[in-house]
Amino acid sequence: MSASLASARVEIRRLTRSGLLIGLLATFAFVGLSGPALALYMPEILGTATNTDQLIIEAAPATPDDGITLFNQSAMQLGLILAVAVAVTSMAWDARTGSSIYYRTRVTHLSTVTIPRLTVAWIAAIVAYSLGLLLAVVMTNLAIGRISSDMVLGVWAGSTIYLVMTMAIGFLVMALARRTAPAIAVATILALVLPLLSQFPALSAWTPTTLLTGSTSGVQHLGLPILSALIVTALCVGGATLSTAKHSLRRDA
Repeated sequence: MSASLASARVEIRRLTRSGLLIGLLATFAFVGLSGPALALYMPEILGTATNTDQLIIEAAPATPDDGITLFNQSAMQLGLILAVAVAVTSMAWDARTGSSIYYRTRVTHLSTVTIPRLTVAWIAAIVAYSLGLLLAVVMTNLAIGRISSDMVLGVWAGSTIYLVMTMAIGFLVMALARRTAPAIAVATILALVLPLLSQFPALSAWTPTTLLTGSTSGVQHLGLPILSALIVTALCVGGATLSTAKHSLRRDA
């Protein structure tokens, strides 16, 4: 237990001192404020950009759902990439010979080092996303109209679980690659490509990516996607733990 707590404290210090925590909070806060504003002024933006003699586009007035939808689209792109990078770098100690030797010679099970760090990264990402969603809800209620609590709960549940899953995928990629830059690149590509799976009707009922497209209908419709996302998360964390435990010390770092 003491090793796990010490590892968690080290990860908290890393996030705060490196600026990653501030970056997460600032990113999600920015999209939380800009999403509803973009939805509100979208008709004027489109009208100004396309108002020519050949082409005129008219957009419908913004609805409360539009404010949250635009926020979540940006949060699950820019914010998701940063969150995955946080999860990947939580395993960066194994990419350095000195720190790898230090931890491997002081703990019996490396899971007491790796899992607490990933847990801290999860908590940081969920808190940052929740802050952004709260700002988006406040801005939407003030500028556009009142939004239903059922939709907000569905968006929060679906997006946070999807965030946890993609961070676990990045965690596994880093455990296998043991190189930070390639792991971030591969994990980012996977995080951006995975939502395309929900476009296939045969997969949309249970694939975790449905958490992003179906969350606006409420949390009651997300049972199968949540279950599949939790299964993927558990498999990724378990695979990363086994892979890390079987690694030999790197000599090329």
